[in-house]
Amino acid sequence: MSLATFDFTERARPVVEIGLGDSRAPIGVAQWDSAKWDDPAATWVAGEPVWIDISCYVRSARCQYGRAAVTDRFVAGLATLMVDNSTGWADTSTVNPPTPIQMRPGREIRFGVNHDAYGTVWLYRGFIDAVTPSYDPVDVDTVQLDCIDALGEVNRGKTVPQPAPIDDGMAPVARVNKILDLAGWPAYRRDLASAVTPLAAIDYGGQIADMLGISADSVGGAIFGDTRGYIVFHGSGWPSYQPGQPVDATIGNIDPTDICPTGWQRPFDRADMATRVIIGRDSSSAQTFDDLTGQQYYGIEPFERTNLLTKSDATIGLLGQRILALRGASTAPRVRQVSFDASTDPTALDLMASVDVTKPSVYRCRLNYGRGLVFDANHFATAVAHEMDRSRWTLDLSLDLASPFVTAPSGWDEARWNQRTWS
Repeated sequence: MSLATFDFTERARPVVEIGLGDSRAPIGVAQWDSAKWDDPAATWVAGEPVWIDISCYVRSARCQYGRAAVTDRFVAGLATLMVDNSTGWADTSTVNPPTPIQMRPGREIRFGVNHDAYGTVWLYRGFIDAVTPSYDPVDVDTVQLDCIDALGEVNRGKTVPQPAPIDDGMAPVARVNKILDLAGWPAYRRDLASAVTPLAAIDYGGQIADMLGISADSVGGAIFGDTRGYIVFHGSGWPSYQPGQPVDATIGNIDPTDICPTGWQRPFDRADMATRVIIGRDSSSAQTFDDLTGQQYYGIEPFERTNLLTKSDATIGLLGQRILALRGASTAPRVRQVSFDASTDPTALDLMASVDVTKPSVYRCRLNYGRGLVFDANHFATAVAHEMDRSRWTLDLSLDLASPFVTAPSGWDEARWNQRTWS
């Protein structure tokens, strides 16, 4: 059954597009009157491929990306789409006449919704990683498309180590750029913020995403692939939350304007907190920071990060104090996840179409029962898991407390770590 429309609403409709031409290698010019876009060697000269709508072929789509907590690394975003292949367009069989959208791994893909107020909103963008037909005894019925986002795509690269570590004292953005250069990642698909913490020398050997992740960890930053198809790097000041900053929406059951979810997860789990932070360049020289009050109640719950490239011992200490403030016992319990069904309420659908973990979106989460108020606190959106077919669209939204990130109006950059403490 086609995913070109939803059965339960006219407020939004799904849209799925495949990119023709390989925009990862923008060399050469493909001529419409002479080049065939189904040629695996064809390239697109611009930064974007030619997008072809395949919504009418799609039966279902799901994706997930983000990170469970703000102190965690972003993981590569994944997506799976099931498409109808009754015409043979989506497998590797010969079709006569040839179709311009014959499927192959490596093509770009994106899906989202066309919303009557927000326009087209992309929920996921990535690259097709595997094309898996499902055959019955008579014909090909469906093809499964497994996809990875920009971070997953760049991580396909692996490099041989240099004879000796180089680039001691390098700035973080220069380091990230050099790693992306080694991966052959296009310069026009990079959105890299400045950061001043100098990094130690490395040999540039190993998996690309590991080197990127360690570089971001070393400055208290983040690196991820976004819905534009970019690799994005943020320094230590991201995310920040200004006092009195308006929230994107209120999720709860107290006021008629609250958006009502289908369920909450708010575990009181020692694994969600850290009462001891062990941090440094290696285990032998790592610094330790203890939440003594938290240890009296919950015991020692360690958070360990001992592979940093941070040059300054003082900066490592500030990173450790920051993590202890963000994951300490005083932050538990917190809402870990909230779930939505777009068919239950138009406002739930609107939230599902607008949530953005790369912003990140901020929500006031509150719940009240007859016995009293259970919780009321602001949270960052940290990860999404969308799943849709024609009859339904659901979202599991991961959250983390925003209050530990409340900053002075000037923001938390490296220059201010030694002047103020995290709240």
